[in-house]
Amino acid sequence: MVDKLRIKSTFKSANGEVGARLDVAAQNFWGKDYQTAYFDVRIFNPFAQSYANSSMSKCYRKHELDKKREYEERVREIEHGSFSPLVFSTAGGMGPIATTVYKRIASLIADKRQEPYSTTLFWLRCKLSFSLLCSAIMCLRGTRSFHSHSQHHSIALACAEAKVH
Repeated sequence: MVDKLRIKSTFKSANGEVGARLDVAAQNFWGKDYQTAYFDVRIFNPFAQSYANSSMSKCYRKHELDKKREYEERVREIEHGSFSPLVFSTAGGMGPIATTVYKRIASLIADKRQEPYSTTLFWLRCKLSFSLLCSAIMCLRGTRSFHSHSQHHSIALACAEAKVH
């Protein structure tokens, strides 16, 4: 990492500060050898007053562009990696780039575990939905325990148990 670095950016909103960090980094995520993919997460409330006159697609696009203005140039020029903003709404939706990232994650997991892609994508979306739900509940009432719950090792079993009959 470069010390005392400030980049000259074409955007005033670009984050060129020393110590500016992104939320997630993954090696070879997009299949390019030795390139790190960086991700930064933003969650917004689509029911806020400021979005009353905007469509959901415009809201996602606005937040993706804001994140790209803030980090993309730094990641490309200094970190020599790729950047993908992960934008989610509190209503449970995700932006176009986040959708692409989730499809890639599902593809990688399906290949590694030799599971069907559709089942893996369903499982991944369920995990995200339940994680968001648990986070919202914890924000409202607080946590009851410090222990994590057991996790399924079989994607097929988790999907079968999740289906409502």
